[in-house]
Amino acid sequence: MYEIEKRRLLKDLNDLNKGLISYKKRQEKREKIQFTEGQKKNLDALRLRLQFKYRWLKEIISKYGGNTSVKILGVPWDVFVYSLRSLNMTPDQFTTLDKAINLVNKATGKIESIPVTSTDWRDISITQEPAETAALPSYLFDKMQFHQRIIAASKSLFESGHYSQAIFEAFKAVNNFVKEKSGLSLDGKALMSKVFNEDAPIIKLNELLTQSDRDEQEGFKFLFMGAMVGIRNPKAHDNVIQTDPYRTLEYLGFASLLMKRIEEGKVVSVRKHV
Repeated sequence: MYEIEKRRLLKDLNDLNKGLISYKKRQEKREKIQFTEGQKKNLDALRLRLQFKYRWLKEIISKYGGNTSVKILGVPWDVFVYSLRSLNMTPDQFTTLDKAINLVNKATGKIESIPVTSTDWRDISITQEPAETAALPSYLFDKMQFHQRIIAASKSLFESGHYSQAIFEAFKAVNNFVKEKSGLSLDGKALMSKVFNEDAPIIKLNELLTQSDRDEQEGFKFLFMGAMVGIRNPKAHDNVIQTDPYRTLEYLGFASLLMKRIEEGKVVSVRKHV
């Protein structure tokens, strides 16, 4: 394992562990006192971020932490999926959340014990190991199994080392996909706010039958809006200067998740030229 890869994995696992512990403590606090709507929204936003973080680390945790599956009432579940499946926690979810935290800690310990190679792939001369060196960026990208639209928008840019532009093009593609599917001519934050509005959505991400459904719709609305304001917008893009391929893959993974939710979403109504 390369040193930079080990550092990145340990940082990501540590961030996930801190997030899971914080989520558990806040859920325990929520059982004792009544949360405001703002506190509930913040807690649900943390839940969604942890879901995304786990998706990125799932293979690593399974490899180094152990089996992530558990049976609940005879039904097999992934412990992370089950513990983070809804904002309203059950006793079983608290139990699986503890198991998830233990798995992260176990994976962290295993990775900490792995010896590192002395060089990183970016430090290897092309004359030393040309085939392996040239193929590694492509391997990293393909390993993520991104949405096809993200592959089309960003793969060649990522492989050529244009990380910042790869991120920008990915989120521009997200914006364009929402415009295409909704039929709206709005753009960016305004587009996302209207399309994914939990009260009158144009694209429904679930059936909107329960409060948890509404919370998920609203949570993703804010994720889409934040992605446009904080990543895709030209001024925000100027601040997204990336030289780290692993962090770039995290951005692209987020964009791919949004793409998949758009694709899965059901169009309620299409309004032309709004």
